[in-house]
Amino acid sequence: MTAPAWHPFRSRIGQHVLVLQGSQIIDLPPDAEPADLDPVELDPYLAHGARLGLHAVPAVAPQGISLNLTSACNLGCSYCYADRGRFGGAQRGSMCAATAEAAVDALFARCDPAAPVTVGFLGGEPFLRAALLHHVVEYAEARAAERRLRVGFSVTTNGTRLEPADHALVRGRPFAVTVSIDGGRRTHDRLRRDLLGGATFDRVLAQVGPLLDDPGAATVTARATVTADDLDLVGRYDDLVAAGFRRIGFSPVRLGFGALGDADWPRWTTASLALGERALADLRAGRDTGFDNFTTALRRLHTGSSSPFPCGAGGGYASVSTEGRWYACHRAVGDEAYALGDGTTPVDPRRQRAFLTLRHVEQIDPCRTCWARYLCSGGCHQEAAARTDASCAAIRAWLDFCLDAYCVLSTERPDWFGGR
Repeated sequence: MTAPAWHPFRSRIGQHVLVLQGSQIIDLPPDAEPADLDPVELDPYLAHGARLGLHAVPAVAPQGISLNLTSACNLGCSYCYADRGRFGGAQRGSMCAATAEAAVDALFARCDPAAPVTVGFLGGEPFLRAALLHHVVEYAEARAAERRLRVGFSVTTNGTRLEPADHALVRGRPFAVTVSIDGGRRTHDRLRRDLLGGATFDRVLAQVGPLLDDPGAATVTARATVTADDLDLVGRYDDLVAAGFRRIGFSPVRLGFGALGDADWPRWTTASLALGERALADLRAGRDTGFDNFTTALRRLHTGSSSPFPCGAGGGYASVSTEGRWYACHRAVGDEAYALGDGTTPVDPRRQRAFLTLRHVEQIDPCRTCWARYLCSGGCHQEAAARTDASCAAIRAWLDFCLDAYCVLSTERPDWFGGR
């Protein structure tokens, strides 16, 4: 099957063509049909897309890392991919300050100094090692100042261990704070209990609430993990808005406990589109929306984003284990197939290139012949084993909706894009 170079689609305002490389959207004349399009008319757009070099495997140094500060966690979430930070025994103990500092130094020595660099924190629960987290932030800022680098920070947390000193730390600098919270009290407490089986929703809100009220320079996002037995995204979204979150993203479980199967993906599509339609209506009416999956997709389309890789794993991003080993993905700590170095060298260019070559979207079936390949980019490397026709159909349905919404909003509310 030949890989398509463009994708015709209909929005609620007309007919369009998406040129895949560069995510270029072309409006067709009124009453025109894609079949009437002379392919020669697409030549300038195809030439632009070809110049992007999406067929190539880039040689790129990491521009961001996440530090796994500890293999411990104070929660026992039913669907946890990381075995509460232990990764099935592949990661043990906690990171020491010297290992963290060495990772920061290695990142800063290799990164592009003209671009922003990010130091992130994961676990386990990273705020179980709050003193180390604070130390690394201060260390990274000092080293970045010496090298004249722009450094930002990120942390993914269950939110139960944040203290006033932590609030002050993240408020005072560009810090992306992702809070793992699955919805309202009933939903969250069913899935995310502590190690003694106790509820955690009220603790999360008590500890995160001050940041929601006064985030300072930080950006706080709720990340809700969605299991197959509860696909009420509208209800979860409303509960999280009521809790004070202004940005909310959803991630379906694809592997392990609670994973969506083929019979569930049509229901996921229905739920996603219901929330997406409401978000679109809000934007068309001059209001805003916190539905992060939707706004992120719109921004990517607006900037012409297209990529042969779904994320920076193994390229612009690496995750450092508690022992200091660099891996392509934080979900793959301990997996030798994802190891970027040999234990002494953080990133071996040959390992890195081999990793990226194998996972380039044009090397993956059936992705290489899919019209959505440069938007979906093949999906999470770690979840590739769960890819099915049903899950791919759900992704394409969502992207078709986002293309429709983008055409509507770029016509009716171009000002919304101008502010982003």
